[in-house]
Amino acid sequence: MSSLTTGAVNIMNVLTQSALDSAANLSQYRLGLVQQQLQAQYNSKVKALQATGADAAEMNYLQVEISAAGAQKARFSSLQSQYGANANVLGDLSAQISALQDAATAGDASAFDAALDNANAYISDLSVIVSDPAMQPDGITQLKTNGLGIQSSAGYDLGTPEGQSAALADLNTAQNLITQIFQATAGNQTVAGSMAAAADSQLSSFNNNLETIEVNGQDQVALKTLQLKTQFTTLAHLIELSFANSSLTSQSLQQQETLQQQLYGAAPGTILSLFA
Repeated sequence: MSSLTTGAVNIMNVLTQSALDSAANLSQYRLGLVQQQLQAQYNSKVKALQATGADAAEMNYLQVEISAAGAQKARFSSLQSQYGANANVLGDLSAQISALQDAATAGDASAFDAALDNANAYISDLSVIVSDPAMQPDGITQLKTNGLGIQSSAGYDLGTPEGQSAALADLNTAQNLITQIFQATAGNQTVAGSMAAAADSQLSSFNNNLETIEVNGQDQVALKTLQLKTQFTTLAHLIELSFANSSLTSQSLQQQETLQQQLYGAAPGTILSLFA
């Protein structure tokens, strides 16, 4: 083969290889663009799934119920504590009235007045609890306003049987009043405790239901995300195969041309190949 023919063959080989390289680079570029678009679509769909993973309406309902149950628990827990504190004070007050009765029976004016001072101090320690529809009136306000209705020892003249009897009569009335107030207070404490426990049980149930919905929602999102990822991975693989097949077609043409050159000694697809 002449040098002119050999040169022409080399030039055609270079041009053919350059064209094939350019086609391969363009194919890879296009594949990259498609993969970027697929990834963007996948990210968008996953974000949408996460935003609507759980039943929003049911979750909102449970949040309202949780808030209400929490408020109920706090309300009745506070009442239970306040009535409990008053019940303790009333117990001490009742003990002082018993001490007053003992002092009146003994005609001990000094002990009587000391016990009366203690009793009045306990009355001052009682708390007036804000009225609540679920509670019965306890009589604390009236007690703090009117007192026990007991005079000092001087008012009874405890040195005489008549004075002692008058003091004991007033003390019995006072003791009955404190007993009634204590019973109402203890009853309110029990009711408030029961209501607080019921509210706590509801609160726990609502929180468990909410947690279940959230977990189920997360599981659903995870499952759908996995399915979505599988779909996009499959689609991306098919597209990649499509581009690869296109590249293989170009490579096949190049291999055929190379084979022709080896067989006939001239660049296939050229004028020279017809005369080889």
